[in-house]
Amino acid sequence: MVSKAWAVQVVERHLAGWSTRGGPTMVITDIGPHRLGWVVHTQSERYVRTQEMIDMVVGHGPFLVDGVDGSLHTLHATVDLESGEWIEDYLEQVRGLERGDPLRSRVAELIDSSQRIEALRFVRVSASDLGAQGAKEYVDAVAAGVPVPEHVRSCLPRPPVRRRVWRCLSGPNPEI
Repeated sequence: MVSKAWAVQVVERHLAGWSTRGGPTMVITDIGPHRLGWVVHTQSERYVRTQEMIDMVVGHGPFLVDGVDGSLHTLHATVDLESGEWIEDYLEQVRGLERGDPLRSRVAELIDSSQRIEALRFVRVSASDLGAQGAKEYVDAVAAGVPVPEHVRSCLPRPPVRRRVWRCLSGPNPEI
């Protein structure tokens, strides 16, 4: 994992460019670990000094320094840092990890309680593009505890496309 000191350096390098473009001088006010890396909160230096609302920069969210590659991302101001679909979206889109199968746990539950026919019905209703044979292959794979075949997995429902709540500001920043 990228160190806290490195995360601070990455954010400070980014913030240095703000004041050169006419923006307020920004400083780090808080940094904390997150399962994806480090979350870094910032505020204007003037607000930190005066605590006057007029000096506060509003509307910007925290930064996320990716714990794996050190890349810098800005998060939307309204994002729930600890939960939400944005974490799975981030893992899939930024780190390239495959999203978990949304049907597998329910199908396994039904199989474990000897409701194989109900499991087949559930798969047919949830993945209507699959067909009877595809649903059977899916249930058989789950029952055997093996990965679902690719031709079956490609017919499973995809999660809805949501509004991105982060923006990449830099590529990998390997720690020296």
